Amino acid sequence: MRFVLILTILLQISACSSRIYGVQEEQWMQLSSDEREQAIEHYNQMEILRAQRRIEEEKVALEKEKQQTLIMASRQEHANKIYAGEAGVRGDLLRVTIRGGELYINNKHRHYSPVSFRIADGEQKVITFSHPHKRHYQIDVPVEYYDGVLSFDYDPDDSYDYRYNLAYEPEWRRGRYYRNITLHKHSPSKARNIEIIVEAVNLPRRY
Repeated sequence: MRFVLILTILLQISACSSRIYGVQEEQWMQLSSDEREQAIEHYNQMEILRAQRRIEEEKVALEKEKQQTLIMASRQEHANKIYAGEAGVRGDLLRVTIRGGELYINNKHRHYSPVSFRIADGEQKVITFSHPHKRHYQIDVPVEYYDGVLSFDYDPDDSYDYRYNLAYEPEWRRGRYYRNITLHKHSPSKARNIEIIVEAVNLPRRY
């Protein structure tokens, strides 16, 4: 029963008092030598278990990161083939223009210079938007095009999901205008009333 009491003490959490091997200092002073040895042994065992758990968690995280890196490398390789005209069909290569409205730049909603870029299916890009007069006022916004869905302000780490998605439409062949787009107030760009123009451009000629 005495050992059970020791374990109970070890599991107690107190932010107001110092601890010795996980035991509150005032309770530690009341333990016998044998009880202190048991407490130290239990504490060391728990530390070993915690260390092993951290190692396993790091291994899992590392393997997940490795797999994600391989996936992204494969997707980028496919995107490169689309740019080179070695793969893909009409709709796999887009010309995207973003203009109008405001973005949250340097802790304030501000106007920005229009940006136009190409993006291929499977690709992720970080697009830099700058203030039209103060070029050092900038914000980087991630954009992704994957499996026919264009995502503006997506999160690579999936810690939030405030992205704005546009799914492929046949009108993209002629160019489609999406106006008055406003993102969630907690999204990094905090976009207000922006306009996104999407056009499916011709793929490079294959020889």
